[in-house]
Amino acid sequence: MSREIRGNPAEGKLSIENRGGGREAGLVLDIIEKQLSFPSFLEVVRLTEPPQLGKEGGIKKFEKWPHLMELVKALISEKQIVVLKSRQVGASWLIAAYSVWLGMSKYGSEVLLFSKGELEAKELLKKCRRVYMNLPEHMKIKADPDSATELAFPVMGSSIKVLAATESAGVSFTSSLVVCDEWDEHPHAEENFAASKPTRDAGGQFVGIFTASRPDPDTLAKAVFREAQEGVNGFKAFFFPWGSRPGRTQEWYDEVKRSIPARELAKLTPELYMARNYPLTAEEALRPPQASLAFDVEVLEEMMKQTWVPLRLEGFDWTKCNIWQPPYMGERYIAASDTSHGVGLDYSATVIMDARSGLVVADILSNVLSLEEFTFYTVKLLRLYDAFWFPEDNEWGSMLINLALRMGGVRIGYRDEKRTRPGFHSDERSLLGLWGELILAINSRQIKIPNALGLAQFKDIIRNIAKGGKIEAVRGRHDDYPITVGMCWLHRHRALSSSSPHSLSRMEWRE
Repeated sequence: MSREIRGNPAEGKLSIENRGGGREAGLVLDIIEKQLSFPSFLEVVRLTEPPQLGKEGGIKKFEKWPHLMELVKALISEKQIVVLKSRQVGASWLIAAYSVWLGMSKYGSEVLLFSKGELEAKELLKKCRRVYMNLPEHMKIKADPDSATELAFPVMGSSIKVLAATESAGVSFTSSLVVCDEWDEHPHAEENFAASKPTRDAGGQFVGIFTASRPDPDTLAKAVFREAQEGVNGFKAFFFPWGSRPGRTQEWYDEVKRSIPARELAKLTPELYMARNYPLTAEEALRPPQASLAFDVEVLEEMMKQTWVPLRLEGFDWTKCNIWQPPYMGERYIAASDTSHGVGLDYSATVIMDARSGLVVADILSNVLSLEEFTFYTVKLLRLYDAFWFPEDNEWGSMLINLALRMGGVRIGYRDEKRTRPGFHSDERSLLGLWGELILAINSRQIKIPNALGLAQFKDIIRNIAKGGKIEAVRGRHDDYPITVGMCWLHRHRALSSSSPHSLSRMEWRE
């Protein structure tokens, strides 16, 4: 005698009638009552691997590699996940298993899998189908439809759909899970991410997975990963290097490097090919290509080897201010400030530079100081060095200027002879001049920067080809410190022509 399921399993309202399809009802009841966890489900997952020369293929047990089990924990606890990975570390198979588990155990679940093209999308669903087909017979429930673009389980009211990442893909869907596989290569990543907002707002999961193989350093996937590293966008970030997969050794890596296809070498050096496809670190994977970098990376690397440990001066909070060299009698100092748009967002930066030598002698670089705190410590440094000051006059910069002038004791620079426009005004024209002067000065080693954190921002400044060569930081990174150094360099002549040289001759220092 057969049974049929009635009611909504998700609400616990079930009744069984003696009709056809009883096996389906029994299986659904069994799955829901036991609430099979995803880690437990992986115990019965089997993958299909194609045979290769010297390697036997076939049906293989899912291997619980440590990095994959890290991701398993996140999948059952995090709403937004971004994974930067080396090639062939098992992440796509894990996502396929997770999608099937959701479809078979969570009533009403809707899974959307995006890939860069139609062929890749269908291949992604094939992995889901192989997971499903290789399950033990007693666990299978009927799949219908079971097509090239959808795998659905009608008795659970659930489905797994795959879509090519076209401009309008996913616009009308609200899902339990959205996955963007090889996210860095999606031609309409911005539009698809925007289309997933209803899912994210409703509490659904979003998972972006990619290898940083695209040469563009300013893609959405890379930006989301960078911001996730800094903890500013709500995503949980994972990086899986080439050695994550057990069995990979340095010998394996060297052999892969030696056997790079000729067509790839026509476009990339062996080192760049390996960095994009089999990176060892996230920094290596995300490093912009040399051709797009605004500054000479070799010069920056040399400067990074010559960074200093800041001094400590009585009366100054060394956790807020960096003092690299004390003020000297007769020296002229130029200063600049770039104010962030709020705590925890961009960095606020103040730089004091020796106008003669180009040495940064003191600075502040923080994204945790309030505007009032940033103004207080900036004014203390300005007074200490008697520096000629050019703050950026954007919205928050104007507030910084007003607060500083109220505190008094600062020498502010003006852009006009009538002294009505204080500071530096950033627009397309002024920034073009600033970057031009700064790039020449850095690449010719005329500027010296002791601050490793500030210097690191120079590595993220690119000529953005997609914006006509505009010089800016890659998305998810910052240009606050380089712009502040640039403002100092641009106005150093104002300090050199100033009639008020620094008059302090002696300070009490301790290392």
